[in-house]
Amino acid sequence: MQTANATIPLPFFYIGRSLTRERIDTYQSQKLSLLSGAIGKPDTKSIWYSREHVEKLLAEIDYAGGDGVRLYFGTYESGHVFADQTCIVMNVTRELEVDDDIMHVDVVLEKEPDFADRSSVPREVITFPGGINSIFKRDFNYGSPCPPRCDPPPSELED
Repeated sequence: MQTANATIPLPFFYIGRSLTRERIDTYQSQKLSLLSGAIGKPDTKSIWYSREHVEKLLAEIDYAGGDGVRLYFGTYESGHVFADQTCIVMNVTRELEVDDDIMHVDVVLEKEPDFADRSSVPREVITFPGGINSIFKRDFNYGSPCPPRCDPPPSELED
């Protein structure tokens, strides 16, 4: 996207279409089938998060005095609509200096001084995008996994 006065450079983390496709294809050909076989159904290929979800995560990083986010791979619990499928768990991190090293430690909300107050206030309830008449209370650890909620594969979107 261009502004009126200057072209905005690509982000430093941009890896390009070819390497992106290579990494996705390698994962899907080497690991996805193993994971799917282990749980007896198709495992997660991707997870979609709305812009609002990302904005709220950024706001939480700011609120917590954080410096970033750590993404963990996890598994949805038994009884969950996506039981046994891979999920992403997001944890806000804070910078911690130990000796001369900078570490990024997970912020544990239950250990924060305002946790009791914050947890007593009802969370926002919104309609989950892509789910017809389905309402979820979303936390920072919930996205829309594919499968079962899939957009067209990237290969169908290529020109």
